[in-house]
Amino acid sequence: MKIIGLTGGIGSGKSFVAKVATMHFNVLHISTDEIARTQMLKGGVSYGRVIEEFSGYTDDLLLEDGEINRPALSKVVLNDPELLEKLDSITHPAVIDEVNSIIENEKEAGRYDAVLIETALIYEAGIDSTCDEVWYVYAPRHTRRKRLALDRGYSDERIDGFFNGQKPEEEFLRRSTRTVPNGDDVTEEDMIRIIRGYL
Repeated sequence: MKIIGLTGGIGSGKSFVAKVATMHFNVLHISTDEIARTQMLKGGVSYGRVIEEFSGYTDDLLLEDGEINRPALSKVVLNDPELLEKLDSITHPAVIDEVNSIIENEKEAGRYDAVLIETALIYEAGIDSTCDEVWYVYAPRHTRRKRLALDRGYSDERIDGFFNGQKPEEEFLRRSTRTVPNGDDVTEEDMIRIIRGYL
């Protein structure tokens, strides 16, 4: 079973690539964002520590139902590298433990030809060391900006914040095993052909 890390900048279309892979090939998709989100819910492994560490930075950290207000937390850490590092130090180890547990279970079960780990912070979290290959999803910056504005309603200022906070494209290209092109001109049929060639 091949272990593939799927990474790329925000708006590059990692989720689209993962969706095509799972629809057309015998591939299991793991989203580290989804795992982290679940682990921050009430009763999750990260919930208590996030509240303990970040409740002093905003009055809006908790919603009325006691769940963590993720937009408020994002606002706290987005422009403060030290606080972002603190949040990552809480969430990353728990996410990696869960990813490794899923992979071990699937290796024993033998149900899939490959596992695709979708993650933006593949190198920061050390997930690349778990992978046989790293696929970098590439889309031009203007395409990513358009997707973020249209699909997520992000302002130019927020998009700039995300772009400025991510590693340079050259580093992704240098460190990845394969590049998955995903510009506006790439169709689902094109993506099927690309993935088939890489698997």
